Amino acid sequence: MSSQRSRSDVVKLSSVEIGTQLEASAPHVRTLEVMLQEMENNPSPAPRAIAQGKSKPFLPTMPADEYEELKATLLARGPAAEKPSEFEAEVLPHAPVILVGPNVPGATDVDGLIPPDTHGAVGLDHFVEVTNSHVDIFVRTNPSQRTSISLAAFFGYSTRVLFDPRAVYDSTWNRWIVTADAFQESTSRQLFFVAISTTSNPLGSYFIYALNVTFNAGDFWDYPQLGMDQDAVIVTANVFTSSGGFRGADMFAVAKARLYNGLGFSVPVFTGLRATLAPPIVLDQNAKTFLIAASGGSALSMYALTNSSRPNAIQLTGPVNISVPSYTVPPHAPQPGTNATLDTLDGRFVNASTQIGNFLWQVHTVNLVGYAAPKFYQINTATNALVQSAFFFGTSTSFDFNASIAANGANDVFVTWTMTDPPRGTNAQVRFSGYDHNNGGTYVLSPGTAAFTSPTWFGGGRWGDYSAVTVDPRNARRAWLVNEDILSNHDWGSRIVGIGFAS
Repeated sequence: MSSQRSRSDVVKLSSVEIGTQLEASAPHVRTLEVMLQEMENNPSPAPRAIAQGKSKPFLPTMPADEYEELKATLLARGPAAEKPSEFEAEVLPHAPVILVGPNVPGATDVDGLIPPDTHGAVGLDHFVEVTNSHVDIFVRTNPSQRTSISLAAFFGYSTRVLFDPRAVYDSTWNRWIVTADAFQESTSRQLFFVAISTTSNPLGSYFIYALNVTFNAGDFWDYPQLGMDQDAVIVTANVFTSSGGFRGADMFAVAKARLYNGLGFSVPVFTGLRATLAPPIVLDQNAKTFLIAASGGSALSMYALTNSSRPNAIQLTGPVNISVPSYTVPPHAPQPGTNATLDTLDGRFVNASTQIGNFLWQVHTVNLVGYAAPKFYQINTATNALVQSAFFFGTSTSFDFNASIAANGANDVFVTWTMTDPPRGTNAQVRFSGYDHNNGGTYVLSPGTAAFTSPTWFGGGRWGDYSAVTVDPRNARRAWLVNEDILSNHDWGSRIVGIGFAS
């Protein structure tokens, strides 16, 4: 288990500070057999903990009442009749992204936890999906062959409900990394779990690290994100005080050499960072790793991380402002046949960036003339400048949100998102698009393709909170995505889809 020293109880939103050392002893090892046995024993969290998990609100980094008032104002104002024509993208004529793999149902709601926090990644032989309550492992050549494990059994923890899971695959070292947060056990203890597969097989054994991430009494560690560079695994999270105020984001990095060999570690935690700081998935051996946040207004905030695997030499500098076109919080997304709307969040980056060479790729959902619409960015990290950005969406009257982006080493881009379109009677769709770098340097994402259209509306309000698209380690011109959909009983489900370029 881990232990920490306390840090100052001062709210810091931009300066880079080292708050404390995060110390972890050697992990324990869990096998699939042990996990499945615990599933049979059903070590469920207490009903009180389940109720807490069901009732957890979305935590914006602005004051909660301000967030609700803003969303209500946008809903009352309503959208423009249609989006301006200059934002319309024509279908790309060359090498469109199409369905090339499975298009199958993923995990569904089994514990009543909303939202599902759908995330996942593709590996050499499997697709791993994580949701609020389960890890589902699919054989990629036969997705009907599936192993489902509760998060409690997977991590060997049932004291509190686990939430906000993430899963990535390290295609260089062929390891799976799965993380999840737990609700607080006390004002001085909240656990964050990191699981590292011992091989490329997600059905094998895992090193399980349990980290206490409470550094100030009563703080709540929320919305952790997961990335990596060539040498380290990188974790970020939003931190809220006991009174609900946003304290700032935390970040720490742990050497892969220690995690992948089941060793303990002691690393510094950087505190007081910009809200919802997204780490990258770095595809090369760049000496610098760039983390980015959507701070609002007309800028993005970017930090540079060096010596990520060396606790005594690690440095985080910044933030520097990347000037971009002005953006604001998006409205909730309406649905046909109901007054229930879907939460499109607060303009944050919901998933890891992709970093390759001097380019960083990211996407978030913002307001476009009263519609929720994703906007992607390509940033030059050498010059701290925006290369290009553009909106993408399904139709002139659609609401589009919960987007993720991934790029390969050639800067081919893949995206997934959710779309509703009440004027056309379209319930929530799982959509995808992309861009082939051979089409030229100006990236325009087409309206894309619907992989799945939900049969009805969703009444839960909360959506996402995120999605995922990952490049196939067996073919970099292909990618796999996972995103939320709606079942016929108005509850949440998910979809796993294989996409790629036609040529």
